[in-house]
Amino acid sequence: MKKFSLALLALATAIAIVPAALADTLTYNGPGSNTVYVGAPYNESVYTYPYYLSVNGAPSVAMMCLSFDNEITEPSWFVTESTPTSVDELEAAWLLEDAATTPANDIADQLAAWSLFATEGSSLLADDSPAAAAQLALAGTNYGSVNAADFIIYTPDGYELSIPQTFIAETPVPEPSSLLLLGTGLFGLAVILFRKEKASGLTSNS
Repeated sequence: MKKFSLALLALATAIAIVPAALADTLTYNGPGSNTVYVGAPYNESVYTYPYYLSVNGAPSVAMMCLSFDNEITEPSWFVTESTPTSVDELEAAWLLEDAATTPANDIADQLAAWSLFATEGSSLLADDSPAAAAQLALAGTNYGSVNAADFIIYTPDGYELSIPQTFIAETPVPEPSSLLLLGTGLFGLAVILFRKEKASGLTSNS
């Protein structure tokens, strides 16, 4: 029975380690319809949240961009996943949550998020928009309510700072069908291992 338990532990460990060892790929599938004009030194109209991206070929999800000064030059790139830890990252998570639940704030929330990480003057984007400045202030007040485990930051892996962009998204919830399939497979394997262990015990005792 001890061997049986160790085998299951080894299997569970392998399942947990293998996905983490594989590089994740982020694919940009296009923006939504929101745009805003950003003043000097940028002086251009840009898309804002939501941006639609997929991770490792999964269905697209809405994400918020965190790096205004960077640029996407390829449709897909490798990323490192992490949960928000710094105050700026937790504030960005709050802004994403607010944008997702209150669409009227989505452009202001995006400008505020860019202001947190922009390299050409961290407050410039929020200064261009009183609404964005207000959202940035709210994020600074309320970031402590954020559950970091509910969010994932996708940071470019192995690229120069100029490309591509970093995004934040809500942590995907595993599909019930996927969990059922995994559970069924583990149960079947457990039965096989148990029968083999039992048969081995009977043989050694005869």
